[in-house]
Amino acid sequence: MGLSFTNDDEHQELNNATGINAPSPLPPTSLEFSNAKSTLENNDEELIDNRDKNTLSSIKEASMIPLPVDETDNEDPNLQEEVAELSKTRQIVIAVTLMGLSVMTVSGVQVLNIGLPTIQKDLGMKDTDLQWISSAYSLTNGCLLLLSGRLADVYGRKLLLIIGMVWLAIWSTVGGFMQNGTGIVVSRALAGCGAALATPSATGIIAHTYSGRARQLAFTCFGAGAAIGGALGLIIGGIFVSFVNHSWRSALWFVGGLSFAASAAAWLVIPWDKSHTVNKKIDWPGAMLITCGLILLQYVVSAGESAPQGWKTSYIIAFIILGVLMIVAFFLWEKRLQDRDSKPPLMRLQLWTRSNGRLSAVYFIGFSAWMSFTSYLYWVTLLFQEVQGTGAVGAMLRFLPSEISGVLCNVLVGLLIHRLPAQWIVCFGLFACGLAGMFFAISGKDTNYWTFPFQGMWLSAAGADLVFAPAMIFVSLLSLPDEHSVAGALLMTVMRLGGSFGLAFTSVIADVERQKAYSRGAEKIAGYLKGLQAAFWLGAAAAWAGMIVGLVALRGLGVLGKTTEKKEAQGETDFKGKDKGMNMNMERENEVQMQDRSHRKNGDGSGNELV
Repeated sequence: MGLSFTNDDEHQELNNATGINAPSPLPPTSLEFSNAKSTLENNDEELIDNRDKNTLSSIKEASMIPLPVDETDNEDPNLQEEVAELSKTRQIVIAVTLMGLSVMTVSGVQVLNIGLPTIQKDLGMKDTDLQWISSAYSLTNGCLLLLSGRLADVYGRKLLLIIGMVWLAIWSTVGGFMQNGTGIVVSRALAGCGAALATPSATGIIAHTYSGRARQLAFTCFGAGAAIGGALGLIIGGIFVSFVNHSWRSALWFVGGLSFAASAAAWLVIPWDKSHTVNKKIDWPGAMLITCGLILLQYVVSAGESAPQGWKTSYIIAFIILGVLMIVAFFLWEKRLQDRDSKPPLMRLQLWTRSNGRLSAVYFIGFSAWMSFTSYLYWVTLLFQEVQGTGAVGAMLRFLPSEISGVLCNVLVGLLIHRLPAQWIVCFGLFACGLAGMFFAISGKDTNYWTFPFQGMWLSAAGADLVFAPAMIFVSLLSLPDEHSVAGALLMTVMRLGGSFGLAFTSVIADVERQKAYSRGAEKIAGYLKGLQAAFWLGAAAAWAGMIVGLVALRGLGVLGKTTEKKEAQGETDFKGKDKGMNMNMERENEVQMQDRSHRKNGDGSGNELV
């Protein structure tokens, strides 16, 4: 496959994305790349003339973004990463369909959040068990994303997407028939498995189908789907809980029906894809270690406070130790697979270190944003209904500014991501999310909604929606074609874990502060409010911690998509196919191949380097 080079602006876009300045404004020629490649493979220094040495030095100092490698000698030609050209209308319809899938995965959560008090009364659940209705969905969703991402890359993303959505629809419907707390929690956990199958596939489809400005807009649409899903869930939950027979049960049945419809739309609209790797082996031991380890850890964090002897309970201590050991064993196992090249790892460890560690910073920022935002959604519901006595419909109406703000934030990301440094967008979102927690924390029983609670509602969405799309775009730039779904799944795993840990930690601190208030003689509502306020302050601290990391670690991240806009103005397409855009990708792929060559092939036989 030949190399085709583009203009200096395209090199500058790559440098802007990582904050690294290229050592020379002129790219090496194809012959120079060939000579450099031969030198690296044979390790024969005598064959390097002065010109080749300069080329190697330039390559080593080039951008650290590890993009697809143009090394396909051992690949099956049927598995080449080519995308059939689709019309602009078809691309738009695909983006809208994937946004609809995002709507369904979120609305199923919100529809129950608004009905938590009603569910508690109908099923006789304890306060300490109520959070499991939300946590169970997040737990299975977060713990299975990595495995689901690998399955999507191996067996086809559309197939896993449809299976996941159908599974989500089935268990959302079944959940409406449950007659006790255990049943509803189990059904939510199984529904989360469906969301875990579908979501990485959707992000992989976006990364594979679109490029440049089109990819940015597709990811912002996908993020906007979460905000729309939140609003839809609130509306459905509020209306069904208050005015429809079977209340929250009917809401689940309705969401299940919409999920079946979304699955049918995906079947009709999204093109079928093949495997994205030659070696279809699955790292089942690694999948077992990370999945079981995360489940144990999340269970401990969620159940530790309500255990018979609290955190001192014997099985809580045992689960903490076992969960940590399994996660450590997972990373050691993945390193062993990479060193021995026996088979493809579930997750390349380099996904944590690329771009000089900026990718790890993005993961932490996603964790802190979701830790803050998810805890807000849970506790604000109780603030409105249990403390201020608004009822389900009143709470629904008070949540709407958050969802509207979420949609607007994604629109702003789509407009500004190629004009402003991504660091500014992300850090502003986290700052606003922290302010939201502060406004919630200073709200009381009789506080007027339009003073502090309203400000908190519209600011709360910024932390999630101004972080998600830039983070996904950055991750898609740093992932290889055979790991698009896994890379996106890793980011979402961290985010889901942040949500689960946020609910758990805030539940612990809320319970501690509530008991302290009661011991001092506070009334029931006053003591309950003290616990809520402590939870809000912890959420604000999490958001601001992420902002500090973003200010330090993402310095110089630069503007994404700047040159893409210029190319659009010249009438060039953004779609990834056999066009100039693909030539740019190939150029960047080969730069990475020369820069990060590890002197061994991947275990999957594809020729992709372990960069």
